[in-house]
Amino acid sequence: MSHSHDLAPATTGERGVALPMALIALVLLTTLMLAFGMLAQTEPVIAGNQLRSSQARALAESGFEYALWALTEGVVNPGAAHGLGSPLPSPPPAPFDGTFVRLGGTGGFVVTVENDPGGDPSVREVTSVGWTPSNAAGAGARAHRRVRGSVVLLPNLALRAPCVLCVRGDLQIGGYAAVDANNSDAGGRCGGNDRYGTYTEGSTAIAASAATIAGGNASCTAGRTCVALGQPAATFDPFTYSDAGLTALKALALKNGTYFGPGFSGSTDAQGKAVAGSYSGAVRFTDGVGHQVANGVVFVDTTDGLNLDPRRTDTSTLAAVQIDGHPFIDPSGNFAGVIIVNGSLDIAGGMQINGLVYVVNDLTYNATGSGAINGLVITQNIRDTAATAISGAPPEGGPRRTSMINFDCQRASGQGFIPPGFVLVPGTYRERPD
Repeated sequence: MSHSHDLAPATTGERGVALPMALIALVLLTTLMLAFGMLAQTEPVIAGNQLRSSQARALAESGFEYALWALTEGVVNPGAAHGLGSPLPSPPPAPFDGTFVRLGGTGGFVVTVENDPGGDPSVREVTSVGWTPSNAAGAGARAHRRVRGSVVLLPNLALRAPCVLCVRGDLQIGGYAAVDANNSDAGGRCGGNDRYGTYTEGSTAIAASAATIAGGNASCTAGRTCVALGQPAATFDPFTYSDAGLTALKALALKNGTYFGPGFSGSTDAQGKAVAGSYSGAVRFTDGVGHQVANGVVFVDTTDGLNLDPRRTDTSTLAAVQIDGHPFIDPSGNFAGVIIVNGSLDIAGGMQINGLVYVVNDLTYNATGSGAINGLVITQNIRDTAATAISGAPPEGGPRRTSMINFDCQRASGQGFIPPGFVLVPGTYRERPD
């Protein structure tokens, strides 16, 4: 006989679960509500602080730009009511003495302008603090941001130079060379007609076959040679770019694609712009793609990218630049702009260079045919191991001599290529803590 046993069903009911789940959900929702409630209180404060901080930074930048404008205005338009004169007045006038300048209801700035702590007379240090809504104590929630940077005057060398060929060392003028410093600028942008043909710190040797060295200076208008030699070294300072000025000019050349220094391969592209690569310091501009150069600010740097300084003894970093043939990308075959060489420069040929030629060491120039520099030539002869040498080939068709270095105020001023007045020194503009 078999027996069957009925098994009791398993306990699978879910009664009693709903209440704990509801309680857990309520706890979670309560936590979230508390968190959102706290955020609702703190987020507006954080957003307000961020807004005030951003406004203060914008106001600080406005103050900096205002000071830069006033410094430039003081140079471009001397005596202008809102310009800041150069040299810098002591103490600076308001508002550049720390007076608060309000801009509407948002806030304002406090800006101070000082001479360069390092002693460079062409540099100013600008500090601007933006405040919102005010810098006054008791104005409620306030924010401020501080920016500081150095700006440098890029002087108009054509206005300052007392010569068309200025050599801070020895000068040799060879056969068939001719120099003319007469100023024909009708606008008076470069002053009167009072320049020497050549102006040297050292000696000036002139070959018997050289043509007239002409100028408008009263001491030499009657003679065939208008020269000033043995001049004090300090007299060259007003028409010399400072270290900060050279750095600012490098930045202009970089923007133009005509900076040749560390990172340059030695060749240019079809537009005359620098191609990246390994840089040796030896640069040649001549005929054909790969060796031509565009108009503008052309800067050829040392191998380490450091500006040459009389206190430096290492001459291995000097750039060595050669210009010959027809190296300029301009359809005319000539050059317009500024050529700056942190080293030595050798020019030979019949091209026209219209602008400023500024050489930190020495220059050798041998013109042929209609070759000429129309503008201004300045050499610093910083090592002065060799004299700056100027010579020319006999002109074709007879003994007529044509001037090969001619003063041209507008071209030498770098107009269209170098901004007038003060510019920012690259790498100096940053936000500062209190």
